[in-house]
Amino acid sequence: MYISTQIGRCIVEEPDLKNRMLYKTLELELQYDGGLKVVKNTFQNDQQYNLKTFDLRKRFNLIPMNIFQQSNQQIQKAERRQNQEASRNFRSMNFTQKIKEYEEIYDHTHNGLLSALIYESKQKEIAQSQQQPQNSEDQNQIMFQDNSVNAMKLLVCITMFREPLTQLQKSIDGVVQSLDAFMKYGIAPHQIGVCVFFDGIENIHNVIDENGAAYHENIIPYFKSHLDEEYGIKDKKTLDYQYWEYKKHKKFFNDYNPENIINLRKNKELLLKKYKKYRDSLLPIMKVQKGLQWLPQDEWVETNIIQAMIRQYELSKQYIQDRENTAWVYQGRHVHKECTMPIFYVFKFKNGSKLSSHLWFFKGFCEELKPDYCLLMDCGAVPAKNSIFRLICTMEADPKIGGVCGNMRIEEEIGNNDIQNDQQMDILSKILNKHFFSIKKCQQCEYDIGHTLDKNYESALNYIHVLPGAFSAYRYKAFTQHYVRRSKQRDQIRNFMQDFKRNTSDNQQEPNNDIEKDQSCQNLNTQTKYNILNFYLRQVMESNYQYSSITEANMFLAEDRVLCLLLFCQDFYLKYIPDAIVYVDACQSLIDLLFQRRRWINGSWFALNYVQETYHEKLEDSSHTWEAKQLFKFSIICAGLNQLQQYFFQSFQIVWLYMILQAVVDSNGTMKDQNYNHLQESTDNIIVSVILGIYIFLVLMLVYLSLTFDQQILNNLSGSRDESKKQIQEKVKNYYYSRYYFVSTILGLMSLATVAYTIYLLIQQIILELTFVEFIEVPNVPQSYYSLLIVINFGILGLPFLFTLVTQPSIILSVVVNAIHYFYYQPTYTHLFITYAFCRIDDLSWGTKGLTEDNSQNKVFTDKIYKKYLFVIKWILLNCILSGILILLLKMDISILPSFLILFVSVILTVISILKGFLAIVHLIQFYMPSGTKDKREKLINNIDQRKDTLERGKTYNINLQNFFKPQNVK
Repeated sequence: MYISTQIGRCIVEEPDLKNRMLYKTLELELQYDGGLKVVKNTFQNDQQYNLKTFDLRKRFNLIPMNIFQQSNQQIQKAERRQNQEASRNFRSMNFTQKIKEYEEIYDHTHNGLLSALIYESKQKEIAQSQQQPQNSEDQNQIMFQDNSVNAMKLLVCITMFREPLTQLQKSIDGVVQSLDAFMKYGIAPHQIGVCVFFDGIENIHNVIDENGAAYHENIIPYFKSHLDEEYGIKDKKTLDYQYWEYKKHKKFFNDYNPENIINLRKNKELLLKKYKKYRDSLLPIMKVQKGLQWLPQDEWVETNIIQAMIRQYELSKQYIQDRENTAWVYQGRHVHKECTMPIFYVFKFKNGSKLSSHLWFFKGFCEELKPDYCLLMDCGAVPAKNSIFRLICTMEADPKIGGVCGNMRIEEEIGNNDIQNDQQMDILSKILNKHFFSIKKCQQCEYDIGHTLDKNYESALNYIHVLPGAFSAYRYKAFTQHYVRRSKQRDQIRNFMQDFKRNTSDNQQEPNNDIEKDQSCQNLNTQTKYNILNFYLRQVMESNYQYSSITEANMFLAEDRVLCLLLFCQDFYLKYIPDAIVYVDACQSLIDLLFQRRRWINGSWFALNYVQETYHEKLEDSSHTWEAKQLFKFSIICAGLNQLQQYFFQSFQIVWLYMILQAVVDSNGTMKDQNYNHLQESTDNIIVSVILGIYIFLVLMLVYLSLTFDQQILNNLSGSRDESKKQIQEKVKNYYYSRYYFVSTILGLMSLATVAYTIYLLIQQIILELTFVEFIEVPNVPQSYYSLLIVINFGILGLPFLFTLVTQPSIILSVVVNAIHYFYYQPTYTHLFITYAFCRIDDLSWGTKGLTEDNSQNKVFTDKIYKKYLFVIKWILLNCILSGILILLLKMDISILPSFLILFVSVILTVISILKGFLAIVHLIQFYMPSGTKDKREKLINNIDQRKDTLERGKTYNINLQNFFKPQNVK
């Protein structure tokens, strides 16, 4: 379809401009106080104009537009007036001013789809401010009234880095699978928005191999062939132009920095070579700088080239700095049953981090669109059908719930597709890791056990320690409320000031002092309030933010734990929804998993320390019941015990191995036997010592490798004449990775042998030798008590799995099938991951998805190395002391003392396990039982069926949206 548009007296034929106006691309700037502004860049590196106007930028507020009130005739008249005004100005201005004025008049009357959505959010704000509090008993009817408007109900955040296109498509398809359920509930597709954040425009997936096989996975070709063509996006408005322009200036900024310019001055041959390479960009700059004095032979003058490079460096530096806090945004859509679901593709120019993407999401798009709920997802996560709806509807059914998470599972693939580099593995590791044991199946078993037991247990206490960023939803109201931070000392000061004011007021004395004290009291109250989002995002909100210590820096690696603490103290519960399933991508290799767990372990460790130190004061401000607060404290205590157990995992593993080896030796006879062979005793002791020594040597080898392997140093390696930088990096990586694989393999085999023999001893002592009567009648046999504790422990912990076997049998089947992989990699979890994490507390990089460098300026510490080694030495010494004491007690002839200590520790761990298993089964029963969480949610859903009305409302909104931005023929 073609239409005629008139600019002055010129009539030109152009494609249909409806989509170009509705889904126009925007450069948005995130504001420090929240919200977004449109940035208009008039002369973007256009050399034919004066270089003083390079990167001339103006900022405009987002404009709300009511698509239901303004008629097409009004739009037509407004556009005619704008075009006539522009044509009149064309005759009286030079070309530069004409373009500038025309763009300001024509392009800033609206912001396309975003303008329509912002208008609805403004109307919602006005309605909420005018609405009086109601105490209606029919809560469902109130919810339906809220759903009847067109304001944003749910905003989804999908964070990306270098993932290919298919990963993004899978995630968006997962969101679409819940649209029908939302429509039944009365929420139209245009009330569900998706924001896709690409962290760094130069980092998007845009790699093409020699055969072009990966072309369909790239981001830019998709936008070229689909969105650009469909929406009529051309020239500088395209992603392709913005991508290559930013990469070009980034390269100029790096190549022409002052240090490189000094080197180019010394090497004329290299200078001319580099000039020939970038002649097209440097020559226009030289001509502008020389002006009328320009001569053709001046092109090859060394001074002119250097000056042009310096000018190009200044221009590129300005270009990059102007885009540190901006993003190039595509406004897209997904059409579902003739309704529009908005999709915003946000390409941040600067690579920040995942937390930076959350800053854009919460302080930018959520601030403008004001959704009721927010959903955080990682690119590649695929929610099952209606999983997103189940999360949101659970919060709709219970206003006390402020955050929820779903059941994460590993995406199933045919065959074993673990990506392992053969050069990084020895022969034994290659055979075992590639053909027998799968790191992905181990992660699947880990996820299934963790969600079935830990997440259900935490949810029973109404507090999830970490709502995973891969798939979790929040009530946006919980973020916007101000958190009040108080202490007993502040309360005493405030009460004193209020009493002082009251007394002086009664005596009518010192009126001026009363005013001052009243103001100081108000200031005291004001200073104790702060927004949760500001605290959660403070490291990326403040560009010059400085960490106070390496502890705080590591805490930011798992800021979700701190966020959950603040949400709970804001009087909201955090829940786990077992039937909201999402499929996520697992780490493809042991090394990828190693880097991921380094961040998880260190972040969780130091964040939990912060929670334990500060929760008492924060909990005082909460209005939760006494029972809820006690459950919360119990959860913190159990988390502390798990942390302590993690800290001494190495000691427990070594002592466990020693006990198993002693059990094997004792099976050959004891010294009290008549036929006891002392030579056999010496041989057995040597064997035990050698095996134990090998185990300790492997652990110490991990410590050495972890301390000497530094990814930051690896990134700074330089190449030689014979080998490139990449080849040297690969050699160093292979050296360390091969040893990580080797240690993991040996420890895995020893772990399997230890577990197998432990199970054999339990079966022999419980089933074959001991009877139930002997558990009671023979108290002098400590093994019977150990066996009893183990039976009770596994019996209680097995209840949640039995219940899950009825409700979700595929999960338990997965645990059974993948258990052997899980046991094989347990030493890797307990030794390799923990050792590497504790030895790398100075590494603050993301670690995965290629993010191995820490580019932020606020993470430099003068005492970082000192703090790291102090932490590692303390950890090693304490583990050595504990394991030495336990082994010494086991070797002593005092039979009661070691047995008593082991029994005491076993009782404590058993009690904790019993409580965890009991609370996990309680939550499952509460969730699935009649009148439980699921039942309340289903009743809420079944009582409302607004599919027909919602569909009509969605179609009407889509039609008005199309008609509003449809340009009219100007005659």
